[in-house]
Amino acid sequence: MGWWKAFIPQHLSNAALLNILDICTHFKISQRKGNANRRANAEAFAEISTEVSTEGFSSGRSFYARGKYIENQPQWKQVRFGRYTMDYSGCEIIAAWNALLSLGETLPEQGITDLIGACEKKGAVLWGGWGVAPRAIYRYFKEKGYDAALTVSTAPEDINRMGEEYATAILTVYNDARDITKQIHTMNVSKTDKQAFVLHNCYRRDRDGSYIMGTPHASLWEAIKSLHGGAARPICVIGINPVKNVISP
Repeated sequence: MGWWKAFIPQHLSNAALLNILDICTHFKISQRKGNANRRANAEAFAEISTEVSTEGFSSGRSFYARGKYIENQPQWKQVRFGRYTMDYSGCEIIAAWNALLSLGETLPEQGITDLIGACEKKGAVLWGGWGVAPRAIYRYFKEKGYDAALTVSTAPEDINRMGEEYATAILTVYNDARDITKQIHTMNVSKTDKQAFVLHNCYRRDRDGSYIMGTPHASLWEAIKSLHGGAARPICVIGINPVKNVISP
């Protein structure tokens, strides 16, 4: 019987799930481990610094391209986060990075290692094994001076309102609302000039096998319902507008 697979997504409220994830951030990553990760990640980016181009990920030469949305989380095996690696549990960090890009931020490679380090200190769930708590991502943007809001509503009108009122969004979903074993995923949803909504790091593949952004949708709700044949269900949406207060580093 598979009833237990649906128990958490069907019977645990979104707010309660976020509370549990917050509690699990109390299992702290040691400073020694964090420092070791920072050194290793700096080396990983140094190795690709001479080959970074505007060709994106399809060239196969690098897991990262400067100024491009990160669509290829499974290829981030060499970048560390907590006791794990970014390909395994880095989706929230990638979503935050992509959100910054969609807001027009100019971000060097060091910015990624800084963001990983910030999440290791404040937000890593179970030493990074379950990624980053969504409320920690929300707090990160608030502390940096961004205009941000978070909702746990699953009502289409509430979710679409977030899409309309904010320049970019970070979306956390159950991949399958009836099967917790299919796990949870977090993505950035950017808006095009024509106000269409585009998912990033949604594991969509091009014909050549490279990872690419999602197709445009007319609303944030439609973007959500496009996931996994409509099986996905939202857990929370973080809406973000550009910086309203400049916070010095």
